[in-house]
Amino acid sequence: MLEAAEFIPLGSDVLRQAAGIQAAVAMSAQDSIVLASIVSHLAATKPAESCFLNRNTKDFGGPNIQVMLDQFGCKFFGRFDHALRYIESRLRQVE
Repeated sequence: MLEAAEFIPLGSDVLRQAAGIQAAVAMSAQDSIVLASIVSHLAATKPAESCFLNRNTKDFGGPNIQVMLDQFGCKFFGRFDHALRYIESRLRQVE
């Protein structure tokens, strides 16, 4: 994981986007910053597919959030084992 980790900067654009997300989906400031960071990173890097893992399914597992992530081909997982199975299946398809 350490080799694959990437720092996502927290700039003024992310904070502005977080304020919009917080108002739009009634999310806490902290959670909206996390989501805005992810969405901003996805928009900048445009990966073919990606995953967001977070045990906080109450705040991040809702349909509005999924629609936001779907725009960038990003799947949300609230459990590590589910994400691991998904990633392993995707890797097998590529081989």
